[in-house]
Amino acid sequence: MTVPYPDRRVRKTKEILKSSLLTLMQEKSFQQISITELVSHADCTRGTFYAHYEQKEDLLDEMIEEMFERMTEAYRRPYAGMSMVDFNELPGSSIVLFDHFTENRTFYKVMLDPRTNYNFRETLTRRMDRLFRKDFEFIVTERDAHIDTKLFGTYRIHGIIGLILEWIDSDFELPASYMGEQLVEILKFSTPQVYVKRNGAARE
Repeated sequence: MTVPYPDRRVRKTKEILKSSLLTLMQEKSFQQISITELVSHADCTRGTFYAHYEQKEDLLDEMIEEMFERMTEAYRRPYAGMSMVDFNELPGSSIVLFDHFTENRTFYKVMLDPRTNYNFRETLTRRMDRLFRKDFEFIVTERDAHIDTKLFGTYRIHGIIGLILEWIDSDFELPASYMGEQLVEILKFSTPQVYVKRNGAARE
């Protein structure tokens, strides 16, 4: 009979190492953290670390990939099993992507901190762009047949990514539930006209 304990011990050890690395990254840049300091904080040996990773970058890369897997699951949950999404029928409460970011706020704040210097903002943007394009094909009506759907997709996708990044940069100023509701409303919104501000002042 297979005994599952070794696998659980491995998972526990990795969780401790990841937690320790994230804690240390709140205090100093990733480049400044040594393996000796990491294993000391995790209360394990260098041998234990090297049994699982060749270098600290491997540990961080694994953390990032696991977080992206959880992000993908949260992103896809509202339309799981659907063949088409009608934003007019989609409740804002079904958007749990923002909950994912708030639940993992420490990770995202640390990784997006310029001191981390790991190109995470670019990596996150590329991953989300690839996810959006893989899962969705934007529908253009006959009236709007002149619109290039690829360009429209880029406009929509990077607008959403920018919204998420600015929200994280604001230290999650608005509630996740509000962000989900607003995202659905924004996706339904069409604005054929805009006012031009004069000297930076909004039109009254």
